[in-house]
Amino acid sequence: MKRAGLQSNVLNIDPRAPASGAYIKISGAGGLVRQLLRHTSDDWALSVHTSGHNPKSWLVALVCGVAAQFGPAATLTLHSGGVSGYLSSGSERRKLIARLACLMYSRVVCVNAEISRGIADLGVPDNRLEVAPAFLPVEASNAAVPEDLEKWIEGHSPVLSTATFFRPEYGFDLLVKALTGLRKTHREIGCVVMGDGEHRDEGLALVRRAGLGDAMLLAGDVDHEQCLALMARSDVFVRPTLMDGDSISVREALALGVPVVASNVGTRPEGTLLFQAGNVRELVEQIEKAVSQL
Repeated sequence: MKRAGLQSNVLNIDPRAPASGAYIKISGAGGLVRQLLRHTSDDWALSVHTSGHNPKSWLVALVCGVAAQFGPAATLTLHSGGVSGYLSSGSERRKLIARLACLMYSRVVCVNAEISRGIADLGVPDNRLEVAPAFLPVEASNAAVPEDLEKWIEGHSPVLSTATFFRPEYGFDLLVKALTGLRKTHREIGCVVMGDGEHRDEGLALVRRAGLGDAMLLAGDVDHEQCLALMARSDVFVRPTLMDGDSISVREALALGVPVVASNVGTRPEGTLLFQAGNVRELVEQIEKAVSQL
């Protein structure tokens, strides 16, 4: 939008979100409602991007949808691979909230066909649904890799990278097991882990128990340009998730020319080396295959 010369603000409800420039940090439900009404009253269109796999996500979608009725237009994007399961296994009340939320938007963008079918089953008209990845092509970042990270990368080979959130569905434990096996044939292997989450301490403990303290670098949350720079410096990007929508990081790594190994869930673009979700042996085999082709 910036490249197109359009003004845009980001209203971010993540408590860890920065507050600078076009990024407006939201404090609580009241703060969100005030910002929504302020923007819609000034004729701003709303574009709501959310997971769709938990109650909070749908309540946010519903509140934003109501506020959008006072503005010129609104689009909802649903990106989690858990949307269909969340809706199909839920109560009628859960489905009703999701249906009401979707009907508040003139367009509902789903990152894969499975999500779209799940939303259509709620009774949302097909002409409001669109399937498209939440992704724009990227170029190599000009951001410099911090000196300490660069030194760590230079001391390992091959170098894997991953972008994760420390929750069970992201399969971090699977990655730890795979790396443990790979060290038997690649003594200097390393993996840069970008991301954070409520179970980060558990992930760190898992790394320590596996004796991988020198082989896994938990970089924490990094900004987007830094993420792209670290991806580009790695030999293989790994996405071991147990469920997925259409991973932006997978598409970004491929766009940067980095081989990608990912679980066979959600939508994976052509060129991705796939393994059966949850299968450590297949994950190791595909990483070995990617490394052998370097």
